[in-house]
Amino acid sequence: MATKKVLHLIARVAIFGGLAIILYMVPGLQFPIIPGLSFLKVHFDEIPCLIASLAYGPLTGTLLVVIKGLFKLIQDVGETGGIGVLADLIYGLALILPASFIYKKFHNFKGAAIGLSVGFFVNLLFSSFLGYYIIYPLYGYYFYPEAGGYVEALQYITDHMFSPVDSSIKYWYDFKIQYQFLLPFNLIKNLIIVGATILIYKPISMLIHKANKE
Repeated sequence: MATKKVLHLIARVAIFGGLAIILYMVPGLQFPIIPGLSFLKVHFDEIPCLIASLAYGPLTGTLLVVIKGLFKLIQDVGETGGIGVLADLIYGLALILPASFIYKKFHNFKGAAIGLSVGFFVNLLFSSFLGYYIIYPLYGYYFYPEAGGYVEALQYITDHMFSPVDSSIKYWYDFKIQYQFLLPFNLIKNLIIVGATILIYKPISMLIHKANKE
């Protein structure tokens, strides 16, 4: 019985993981939504992970996010030193785990709505504030190693990537990155991902239920 469960888990991860990788690889399915900030992209590979986590539980969702991250790491190391993959992993888990745990406990439409809503805001919190305090300073250290510290890294980011218009780098960074860029981007991205999941989960869950019976 245990072996059968493991095989089912492997099959689920393979199917949904393959779909996530395809969605990540297809040109045109990654696109920026803020003019001038091409590195902030919406991508749809989170949707299969979220659907699988709702259908099969947090373990399946977590494995999918990790495997998807390992695949991205192969392509990403030279571009961001793995920082982008780290961000993607943390942000993905912040969305998937709250949604799947709540839906697992309250397995009905209300539970799904609450779970997705909680996941939406937890992801928004992590992606905005973790991005502000950790991820973007790491980008500064990676791309501009001559930056000697946290404030210097912020200054290098703003000097080289965002053309600051304010004499106070810290103030400009706070305002521009956090409130004009990160929060709006993450809010729109979450609306797209969660909205698409809500639209397609019901028909897909019916197919999954039918396949499980067979």
